[in-house]
Amino acid sequence: SQKTQARHDKTIQQLFKTKKPNKAAVTQLMDLEFQSRRLFIDSDAVLDELRRIIQPSNSRYISEMKERWENFYSKVQFYGVMKKAMKPPNTLD
Repeated sequence: SQKTQARHDKTIQQLFKTKKPNKAAVTQLMDLEFQSRRLFIDSDAVLDELRRIIQPSNSRYISEMKERWENFYSKVQFYGVMKKAMKPPNTLD
């Protein structure tokens, strides 16, 4: 729930204020909240807020951003594969 997540966030902030934060405790709290953070990101709430700030009159902003992201992501993947494929093995002189 949001109340539990807020409590975990407050605990994490307090842990990081100490000189030597307990990294195992922070990791455990982050693992507990991973699913809810993932659902929040996937809910388009962040993109919808960006739309309100950047282009308030564009109702297609979220779909356009997702389309642009897919295009960029595919180009980056292609570049990575090509760079790896075009590089000769280090064992050859």
